[in-house]
Amino acid sequence: MQAPTAPRFQWRALTSVLLALGFTMMALSGIMLFLSPPGRVANWTNWTLLGLRKGDWGALHLWFGVLFLAMTAVHGFFNWGPLLNYLKNRATRTLGFRAEWAVAAAICAGIFGGTRAGVPPFSSLLAWNESFKESWERPAERAPLPHAELLTLAALAQKGGVDLTAATARLTAKGVTGFTAETVVRDIAEPAKLSAQQVYDIIMTAPKAAGEHVEGKAGGGLGWKTLAQFCADEGLDPAAARARLTAKGLKFEDTQTLRDLASANGQKPYELVELLRAK
Repeated sequence: MQAPTAPRFQWRALTSVLLALGFTMMALSGIMLFLSPPGRVANWTNWTLLGLRKGDWGALHLWFGVLFLAMTAVHGFFNWGPLLNYLKNRATRTLGFRAEWAVAAAICAGIFGGTRAGVPPFSSLLAWNESFKESWERPAERAPLPHAELLTLAALAQKGGVDLTAATARLTAKGVTGFTAETVVRDIAEPAKLSAQQVYDIIMTAPKAAGEHVEGKAGGGLGWKTLAQFCADEGLDPAAARARLTAKGLKFEDTQTLRDLASANGQKPYELVELLRAK
């Protein structure tokens, strides 16, 4: 009795399986990116879905897309004959018009044209997607400005109205080390297993470490001054400052710190400082 031979490796089968897996992973990562928040939110808060960050899903989508395209080309090579038959007239078996190709081309043209023209249902899906993405953003977690994680520590501290010495001391007190004033916030956060938002929150937190240098009210920055203190230190007319805040629809009390005032109104301290200092 002849011994059974090992099955021969089939490249067509490998191609089909890789094509299916590539499509599956490309579709999954595409859905994750469709549901993800805008980059300014995802990168600031270290947003994750199924344990992966937005950048991770983007990388997976790109590489599985490359795999899918490569296997599509190989699949076309292996199945060139059957694909060519789809271009042939059934009766004459020569290249000619096929209704299936015309319908497929019309559907693709309709999707392209409808998306570019911004008409329903294409515009409706895009609008819903944009609305869903924006729903991830919450005022309390908002960055002081878009992509603030790309600022240096010195620039972020300035935007938060915090003295750089105080910001450095607060981070050190929390065990965050290995940075300078010119280190990008994202590069401070990642080694410390923190989000850029958490680094910012540490910087903006009232000092607890002994010996920390502060200016004005405890807190080490403009954000910890009351509205009355800020006006006095800046030489501003308190009545004019109140009028500016009222004109912007902001609710406030003279005894509130700028940080508390900003938080209550869904803003950042530096935005209030710029508003009050504006000529």
